Amino acid sequence: MPKPYILMPSISIIIPTSGDSPHLEDCLSSIKKLDYNPKHIQTIVITNRDLKKTGRSFSFSRAVNLAATKARGEYFLITNDDIVFAPASLKSLVKAKKRNPNTILGGKLFDKTTHEPAAAGYTMNLLLGIIRPVFTGNKPTPCDWVSACALLLSQELWKKLQGFDERFAPGFFEDADLCLRAGTLGVKSLLIPEVELLHAQTATFNRDKSKKYEYWYRNKILFLRKHASPIKLATNLLVQYALFTPFRGLILHDGRFLPALKGLTWNLKHL
Repeated sequence: MPKPYILMPSISIIIPTSGDSPHLEDCLSSIKKLDYNPKHIQTIVITNRDLKKTGRSFSFSRAVNLAATKARGEYFLITNDDIVFAPASLKSLVKAKKRNPNTILGGKLFDKTTHEPAAAGYTMNLLLGIIRPVFTGNKPTPCDWVSACALLLSQELWKKLQGFDERFAPGFFEDADLCLRAGTLGVKSLLIPEVELLHAQTATFNRDKSKKYEYWYRNKILFLRKHASPIKLATNLLVQYALFTPFRGLILHDGRFLPALKGLTWNLKHL
């Protein structure tokens, strides 16, 4: 006989997608296999077409905000269309949330192709702008922010924070901004080792590396404008554009030099 489901809170799983992702079917299939009462799961897939109906272009933050207006769950699980959930992952997340109520939670990520451990969260030095990946340890692991590829928070907190800041379009740093704003309310960000997930690692943005880098630098500077002091922002920009960006462009030839300048230019235009 199948195991009876333990009474658990309702979850709205929000999946933004461009609409042509080759990974979406695997993601939805894994949701159907979750060891969780399906009556307590609401799955919302939001696409380019849905946003166009509202007159807006696609971005991760806009898509999630729109989907959240239709979400009914006590908890929201924001995820990517290239995530595959282990059967016990959702139940483990919810149990961890009950043990750690004043938190935003993530899990333990593995690369979908190689199965190597992947970062599920990040920390940033606001003085230098150095971002370090955080890998989930054997016990709940703190970080500055949980990656929005798999991020669980309560509907109550989402409404209190008024969702994602849509200026972080089309993607990158909307999750960092959300978690740091939550941190000002005393909410911690934690990664839970029992929650195992496979991730295709920015499959969508990797289609155009130049644009990916431009959005990343643009939104990183926007993030620092919001959360760093003027001195820290100035120091960060000096280190980034006097040292790191020239080194990567002239020595490593990694294609980031012009996108980084475009990201800076965008911020100067939108002061």
